Amino acid sequence: MSRSQRFVVFAVVLAASLLGGCSTYKLQGRIVDGQVSYISVVDASDPRLVGGYGLEGATLELWTDPDRINRKRVAQGVSDGDGYFELPVDEIGAGLLEYDVGLNVRRHGYAGTQQTFRLPPQRRRVLVVLRRGDGPRDTEVEDLMEEYRRFNR
Repeated sequence: MSRSQRFVVFAVVLAASLLGGCSTYKLQGRIVDGQVSYISVVDASDPRLVGGYGLEGATLELWTDPDRINRKRVAQGVSDGDGYFELPVDEIGAGLLEYDVGLNVRRHGYAGTQQTFRLPPQRRRVLVVLRRGDGPRDTEVEDLMEEYRRFNR
């Protein structure tokens, strides 16, 4: 086998091993009740991730390039009974490359929140704190979507 053939074989084997070991990145965190609504990236050992009152049923939407017109929703989900969530992000290089993302979190009876941040590495978590209060009513969101559909045909 010639030197160039060995190089090609090595490159193919290396690429296959790297791609075969890849798994989907998961943005993980918890949503809790608090005095002010905000989103923060914290260390996985942060005590606020296990303490407090977790909020079940909050909806989450994750967008790449949130400040651009060509933004893309890459994940959505709902928090579980203890407020924990896991959003799979099936984008090339997620967790390795730097992605600017926007997270939007809402729950009925709570003031929603949104934040733009860099997609954190797997060892970090997202802490979402929501305060009780008036968030957007479901009918307001539906009305906005209806207006969008009506004017953008």
